[in-house]
Amino acid sequence: MNLSVPEIYRHISFKLPMRRLDHLFPGILRSPAQLSASLIQRKDFWPLPILELLTLGAICQQFRPRRIFEIGTYRGASTLTMAMNTPPETQIWTLDLAPEMQSTHVHGLGVGVPNFPVGELYRDTSYESRIHQLYGNSQVLDFSPYYGSMDLVLIDADHTYEFVKTDTEVALKLLKPGGMILWDDYLWIEQFPECAGVTRCLDELSTTLPCFQIAETRLAMHLNGFPLHGQGV
Repeated sequence: MNLSVPEIYRHISFKLPMRRLDHLFPGILRSPAQLSASLIQRKDFWPLPILELLTLGAICQQFRPRRIFEIGTYRGASTLTMAMNTPPETQIWTLDLAPEMQSTHVHGLGVGVPNFPVGELYRDTSYESRIHQLYGNSQVLDFSPYYGSMDLVLIDADHTYEFVKTDTEVALKLLKPGGMILWDDYLWIEQFPECAGVTRCLDELSTTLPCFQIAETRLAMHLNGFPLHGQGV
């Protein structure tokens, strides 16, 4: 049974341990992470904020993933940031609803999402050739061709609990040994209670899988091979 927004909000407690980024990746605070000036003209609150994009860029500079899968393209701000901060040979697969599905998508808060141009920020850039845009609903898409091949998976799509849980199960299958999963919106404010699905899913997952919040951001992370009860920061 789906919880209403007020009920979801009351059931959330943010249980993940916190890790500082420079403790996870020594020297990362000196990374020359790049961002696109197009991010100055933000059209809404849905894309990752600048702080989280800068964190994502720095992680890509330090981690140097060669194969990335993103669940939730939206306008492409995070897609472009990952492309700008990875080696030229890095390939990115990114998934979102087809434009004709946006108005009929069923989620925890109702039906439909505001119409948006998928991936507009990376279109017609020098990075577009490394980005493979996929369309579909992550609940039914066949991900098996990509299993066991991804260095990094970014989850930032439908924040309904059932979607986040399924997307996370898929992400774990996509990862290579030593790979990383990042989730946006583990932390959120009362203005955006729909993000409670992310928090609920990760708080449950953290009892069996090492997950943690990246300090001073709303991002959560899983590093394949990181100990379940690693030292705090």
